[in-house]
Amino acid sequence: MVTSVATPRAMRRTLSDRRRGAVRKTDHVWSPISRYWPVALVVALAAASITAGSLRRADHAATARPPAGDGVAPALAAFAGVDPLSAPDCDRSTGRLKIPVVSAPNCVPLWQKGRDNGGATSTGVTAREIRIAVYRARVVPTIRAAQEAAIGHRLPTAAEDDRNRKQSLKVMNNLWETFGRTVRLVTLPASGADDDEVAARADAIRAALELKVFAVIGGPVGTKAFASELAARGVICVCTDSLPAESLDRWAPYVWGVGLSSTQRYELVTELVAKLDGKPAEYAGGNLTTSKRKFALVYVDTTDQAQRTGGAYLERLLRRAGVDLAMTISYVFDLSSLQENAGTMVARMKQGGVTSIIFAGEPWMPYYLGVQATSEAWFPEWVLAGTGYTDLTISGRRYDQRQWRHAFGISSQTAPLTPAAQERAGNFLSWYLGAKLSSYPNLTELTTLFTGIQLAGPHLTPETFRDGLFSYLPTRHQVTSVATSWGKHDRSGGPDYAAAHDATLVWWDADAVGPHELQSDGQTGRGMYRYVDGGRRYLPGELRSARPRFFDPAGTVLLLADRPPADSTPSYPRRSSRSG
Repeated sequence: MVTSVATPRAMRRTLSDRRRGAVRKTDHVWSPISRYWPVALVVALAAASITAGSLRRADHAATARPPAGDGVAPALAAFAGVDPLSAPDCDRSTGRLKIPVVSAPNCVPLWQKGRDNGGATSTGVTAREIRIAVYRARVVPTIRAAQEAAIGHRLPTAAEDDRNRKQSLKVMNNLWETFGRTVRLVTLPASGADDDEVAARADAIRAALELKVFAVIGGPVGTKAFASELAARGVICVCTDSLPAESLDRWAPYVWGVGLSSTQRYELVTELVAKLDGKPAEYAGGNLTTSKRKFALVYVDTTDQAQRTGGAYLERLLRRAGVDLAMTISYVFDLSSLQENAGTMVARMKQGGVTSIIFAGEPWMPYYLGVQATSEAWFPEWVLAGTGYTDLTISGRRYDQRQWRHAFGISSQTAPLTPAAQERAGNFLSWYLGAKLSSYPNLTELTTLFTGIQLAGPHLTPETFRDGLFSYLPTRHQVTSVATSWGKHDRSGGPDYAAAHDATLVWWDADAVGPHELQSDGQTGRGMYRYVDGGRRYLPGELRSARPRFFDPAGTVLLLADRPPADSTPSYPRRSSRSG
């Protein structure tokens, strides 16, 4: 049975007011930086980790022909008898356009200027343009100031992000095939908070009826209402990261995820936990190390229970694997109640004899849980599901180190390059522009969108967009890149609407010294994640035969001085367009 410790919306102000009064002995006073640093992490990574993370996974091309796509790209129907590999910007060895990024789309022939593209094939599409809305979340000045103090440098302004986004758009309009159309962006400002269901639905309705867009990129992560409403109105939404595959199936073909769905993530978590089950909690602290493992599942949900099916799916998987959970606890993210919820959760898990926490939450809760657990002299194993940036070094350093030295598990991240290697590698935007941008907003969503448009062909609809992405040539089995595909490649039981499919294994080395994800060359700190087995990545099903060794430095990776040869990027001459 799932126990929810979510604070009812009507009680939140009362609890917040109560905490402003007397402080209990078990309570702690949190500084603004401590309170808001995870917000800084999320925002800063959205701006900065494109080159260090998302595009790190996208800065290689396979040396051998990749697996075939799921079906034939609809775009090819417009070029009967023409070999797509004959295009001047096609790398015949990979079947992808000559763009130094692993996510380069399959080759298609050049579209001749002036040719009839069908005109208005869908809402938001004309003969000349494709209209896309960019969701802009609200900025709270107090939180932003704390963010910048936490990461040690300023964040890009909305105007700066807009300029950089336009530069990215310019590059992709020139290098991807859009069949005589230009992708144009309009802004969709959030009318409410991130978890405001009413505002989310209103914003989705505005995008569909007032802005009349073909697609929306970005969206609120605190509710599923935005994606659900867009799907109901036939608007594509590249706006989710880790929702269950069942939700994406229900909204097909409109809603697309850019990360690993919680469904596939939990399949990997189950494979790992099944290996740990029945053995002593050797990675815990204190007297727990000799106790037989007893697991608790802790996961974050939204006010409208967007993750409930994912949590239930993990419970079923664990039962089938013979793992009996001592308890399952869900919570709703709300800064005003996390501290109080953490106290309740720790007390219950400790009293229940839990030795190992399977954590599938966001980056705030481990901070509060860790401090509370240490105050109770309770040092369980932290089995990570790789959710919510908890698997980044910048996160791990903020947690109670007496707790986090017992953290290990699944990570969505790729083995990181040194800052110097990142600088050398660059990305496809700097390759085209000749200079780096100060931020890369929505770049993962934009590359997904442009790839779907190219492979859909001139008759662009949500259905041909789907079939186009399904035909995409998959990428997989790299160290510095995430396995990416759509369709029936890497998911059993149905087509996949989430892009990422694999993960790696990590453990926290509290004594390792080096830079975190947002530090430059020469900057260091203490505590880093070690990537097991050289950063090897696993698709669902592949962990069953693995024999991971945690808390043994042998064979692990902290930082890579360069990409492995198999991940190397072909060197292409710079081009200003598809034709040259």
